[in-house]
Amino acid sequence: MHTKPSVMELTVPGNIKLVSALGETAELFVKSIVRNGGEIQDLAFKINLALTEAASNAIFYGCKNSEHIRIKIELDNNTINIEVIDKGGGLELSDIQKPDPFDERGRGLYIIKQFMDSIDYHQNPDGECVFTMKKYITTNSQII
Repeated sequence: MHTKPSVMELTVPGNIKLVSALGETAELFVKSIVRNGGEIQDLAFKINLALTEAASNAIFYGCKNSEHIRIKIELDNNTINIEVIDKGGGLELSDIQKPDPFDERGRGLYIIKQFMDSIDYHQNPDGECVFTMKKYITTNSQII
């Protein structure tokens, strides 16, 4: 069954203090649209954490608190698609490894990879960096 997509788009200043609010907003958005019984808490938490980590990376590495980032969350046909867009200098996804427990860096992408079903990164011709995450919703779930 194909449903009409639900989309939320935000443009926010590149301020690291905003990332927890972005994650919470995404979590509430998912909870308001997806119905799947007890699994919704786990799904919404994973979306929250993945977006928080991706937005942190975009702000810290992409715009360095001087510009803005854009977030797009789309729920369509039992898939949650999330894009985090910045004007940063790039990202390498090919070498995501389990982080060193004694190193404070390198955990974000690893966490995202564990929680999401797929991740992708590309740079547009206009210089925008687009980090995409997908999470497939179980078949007993329903987007309303």
